[in-house]
Amino acid sequence: MSVAWLTRLPVDGHYFWDLFPAFVLGGAGMGLSFVPVTIASLTGVERADAGVASGLINTSRQIGGAIGIAAVSAIAATSTSNYAHGHSAVSAVSGVALDHGFQTGLYVLTGLLVFGALIAVTLVKSAPAPSPDAAAVDTEAFAFEEAA
Repeated sequence: MSVAWLTRLPVDGHYFWDLFPAFVLGGAGMGLSFVPVTIASLTGVERADAGVASGLINTSRQIGGAIGIAAVSAIAATSTSNYAHGHSAVSAVSGVALDHGFQTGLYVLTGLLVFGALIAVTLVKSAPAPSPDAAAVDTEAFAFEEAA
């Protein structure tokens, strides 16, 4: 939601009214999502492998962010350059051309976020609740293993 909000930035915008609300919303969303995503990623991982799995999660998050910033920066720079060449009165360093490039990059990010949300909604299924009989059998098996 915050990325979509940033797509409406005007050329002569103000920090507090145009950027700050989107930054607060984005920061809160990321802060509230990192821990649940990490917990979900480590679900089902054996204790002996938890350190390796956690390292892979954090490494993929860092590499994904670096590649994402590079890709969106390339898209924004190309869009800025194309806008400047299409409008002969506008230079590539003008505010209008830069704003167009940033908006294009943010539109691409918004599209990727919507696509990721659709994938998550359609592919992630909740685990079925265990039946009471299965829970009783598992408890008995655990008690038997502990006694041995």
